[in-house]
Amino acid sequence: MVRIVTDSTCDLTKERLAELGVLCVPLTVHFGEEEYRDGVDMTNPEFYEKLRKAAEIPTTAQPTPHAFEEVFAQCLERGEDVVCVLISTELSGTAQSANIAKNTLESDRIHIVDSRTACLALGLLVEIAAQRAAEGRSAEEIAAEMESLTDRVRINAAVETLEYLKKGGRLSGTAAALGTMLNIHPLVGILGGKVVQLGKARGKKKMFESLRKMTEEEGIDDKYPVLLGHAQSMENYEQLRQACQPLTEGRTVLYGEIGSVIGTHAGPGVVAITYIKKA
Repeated sequence: MVRIVTDSTCDLTKERLAELGVLCVPLTVHFGEEEYRDGVDMTNPEFYEKLRKAAEIPTTAQPTPHAFEEVFAQCLERGEDVVCVLISTELSGTAQSANIAKNTLESDRIHIVDSRTACLALGLLVEIAAQRAAEGRSAEEIAAEMESLTDRVRINAAVETLEYLKKGGRLSGTAAALGTMLNIHPLVGILGGKVVQLGKARGKKKMFESLRKMTEEEGIDDKYPVLLGHAQSMENYEQLRQACQPLTEGRTVLYGEIGSVIGTHAGPGVVAITYIKKA
């Protein structure tokens, strides 16, 4: 049997991870001296409520090698091979911790994949990996497919508020004030393992239309599902879902909720569509 392992930046719900049989190693979020395990010690609604009230944005930290070692050891003891699909090494040292754990255990039954992405795009790869495991594919086959998809997995996301980009130092106060006045919404994605700006939209209606148009222009590989998600805004999620309906008609559409590690930097209200680009 193959067990899929990931980290909490995949932004799949606890219920979905349990349904898939995927094990999740949490990153940590720090509000001053207070430390919380992402998705374990604090729910998403609790996190965003605390974020809204915080004077400064929290910081995040990768899991320790020991956290991965514990999970890997349990899998090996049950006779399971492991495929561990993790946040981009360009964004976090999480995969480094996993590799240290693998080397400590000295097992060739552990396969670690740098997804070269994060957030819901990582979640989509995890969904695909779990499906392959359920189909009875070997760990080597699943890891190879995940590696082959890292260059084609896409996430097109829109940021609702500029407040948290300003708090995090990614946007000056002047630019944030001007952007807010003009109702500007940055459009972002992850390419080459790094977060990049894809454009901007003026007004929320244009924001949803732009996400659909960018996705449509690049093209979706029909062999894979599409994943839509949001950060504490079901209203924005529903508008995105409706805007993208012409693209998702007849496809399997999955769901995710953007959690604290990604939400720390982008804030609530973010929406995103994730897919595998046509080869």
